[in-house]
Parts: sequence; structure tokens; C-alpha cells
Amino acid sequence: MNFNDYYKELEIERTASDEEIKKAFRKLARQYHPDTNPDKAGAEEKFKRISEAYEVLSDKTKRAKYDQLSSQTSAYQRGGRTRPGGPQVSMDDVGDMFSGTSFGDLLSELFGGGGGRTTRTRSTQPRPAPPKVYAITLTLAEAFTGVSKRFAIDGTKVDVTFKPGVASGQRLRIPNGEMEVTIEPHSRFERRGNDLHVKESIPLTTALLGEKHPVATLKGTIALTIPPGTQNGKVLRIKGQGMPVYGVENSRGDLYVELSVTIPTPLTDEQRELAEKLRDLGL
Repeated sequence: MNFNDYYKELEIERTASDEEIKKAFRKLARQYHPDTNPDKAGAEEKFKRISEAYEVLSDKTKRAKYDQLSSQTSAYQRGGRTRPGGPQVSMDDVGDMFSGTSFGDLLSELFGGGGGRTTRTRSTQPRPAPPKVYAITLTLAEAFTGVSKRFAIDGTKVDVTFKPGVASGQRLRIPNGEMEVTIEPHSRFERRGNDLHVKESIPLTTALLGEKHPVATLKGTIALTIPPGTQNGKVLRIKGQGMPVYGVENSRGDLYVELSVTIPTPLTDEQRELAEKLRDLGL
């Protein structure tokens, strides 16, 4: 098993401050979040690694222990030992601090099977049964703003908070199980990862001359600038008006607006006369 360098994962120096660690994680989380990169190979695995690195390095106690043990771990991987009289790695020292991380797995492999001064015996007890999974359906508006709901599960009332940006397929831990989320389709918006897509009709004159056009979003109505000469089917992007990025503060996807030029029918006599003049002018 290879040693996972948390500092390299977050692309920071070992002397990085708490603020630098947080800033680096936010940057990489936006870049590799599975919802933002559903088709990017390795994005989910990379997101798991940077999340693990941030979990350890953002905790001062874990970071100090990690810095101490990582140097000793590297020595063991090279076939060496710690200096006589120096601190020795012991799984008893680590306890469950790094349980569930690749670093904890590495320490167990190196020192838990007789390679260190102390050993741990593997439990022979059977694995616990998988948790019960309960299904919940949320509207797209609820997923956008986040929502808290109360459920009665096995006779017990359970309050569950769904953060903004929650997506279909996500599972949240609850007492005695997990809650699996499904986001129901919206009549107007289509969600693709953290981006939203919508079709918007505009008048023929707006497409020809250009002007500001009101577009309803999940957060309210905004004025979209339509360029003169806009063609039917043109797609305009409104940055930062999509879904919130789950677990990343002040970060949102984009809104893509596909424009459909409305042709009035039937034409009034005045409209036909004006259209004929435009035709005669070469339009």
C-alpha cells in the first residue's frame, strides 16, 4: 500500500496555515466534486482523497499526529527503523484517530500485524448487517434552498436536514439507517450536475433588435440581455445561477438559457403590412 501524502493531495506546503488549507480544499472541491464533473474520469476518487486529506489536516490534533507518524511510516516503507530512543509508532498511540482513512489502513498494515512494537488482533465477530435505507423524494426547489423534514421511522420521530444542492442518489445517515434522496423532475428546469437548463421564448422583435428580457429562476426573476440578431435556438449562459454545490459554501453552477423565437400567428393586417415592408428591405 502506498503512503498517501495529504499535503500533496491539497497541493500545499507542509507549513501551510489553517486558512491556506481551507482555501486549497475549497478550490479542489469545486474542481473535482462528482456533481460538477459527472463525466470526468477519476473525479469522484480524487474528491474522496482531498476530502480525507482535509479531514486530517484541518484538525490540529490529527495533523500533529499525522506529521509525527508519517515520517516514521516513510522510514518503515524504506526498510528502515526509527532512531534508537526516538518515538516509536504504535497502533495503540493512534487509536481510532485515523480509522477509515488510507493513512490508518497503511499504519494497520505496517504495524498491526507484528511489524510494530504492539499489535492488534483482528475481530472474529461477524460484520454487522447493512443499514436500512429509507427513500425520500424532494422537489427541485427544496434541493435548491435546502430543507428540514421530520419523519416517523419505526415509531421514532427523526429530523433530517438536507443541505442546498443535494442530488438524486445521495444518502444521509440517520439513526438506524440511511436516507436516500430522489429529486423529482421540474416542469421548467432540467438539472445536469450543478447546472440548470431552461427553454425561454422571446418575441421576434427582441431577437431582431435585442433588449433585456425577464427570465424566471429558482431564486427569482433576472433580466437577461438578448443581443441583436439572436438566432432561434441560441443558448446563453448565466454564470452562478445554477444549483448550489453541495457542501461548498458560496459556490453555484450556471444557468443555460435556450432561446426560442416566437412567431406570431395569425398576423394582423398591420403586422402583415410591416412584415412585407421588412421583406422588401431584404429582411
